[in-house]
Amino acid sequence: MSLMDIALRTGIPLTDIEDLVRGTVTDNVAQRLGVPQLALQEFVRHGQASAKVAHRLGMSMAAAEELAQFLGSEGAIGLVLGLLLGLSGFEHKTVASAR
Repeated sequence: MSLMDIALRTGIPLTDIEDLVRGTVTDNVAQRLGVPQLALQEFVRHGQASAKVAHRLGMSMAAAEELAQFLGSEGAIGLVLGLLLGLSGFEHKTVASAR
C-alpha cells in the first residue's frame, strides 16, 4: 500500500502521512486518533505512552510502552498507521450501516 493510498483511505493529507513516516506527528494525525499531539510524538519517538495513547491502543500504559520499546520507532510509526487505517475502516462501516 502506498502512502497515497493510506492518505486517501484515512482522509489525512499526504504531507501529514509523509511526516509521520519520517517520525513527526502532525495535529491532523493526533486529532484523528483523539490523542494529544505531544503524547503521540513521545510514543513514536521515545516509546513513552500516555494514558490516552494506551487507551487508544486498548492496553495499559506499561504494556504500550513495552510494545513500543520492542517495535522501535519505525514499528511504532507502523502501529500508528495501522490504527489510522483501522479507524477509517470503522468509519466507513459505520456510515454504511447507518444508511
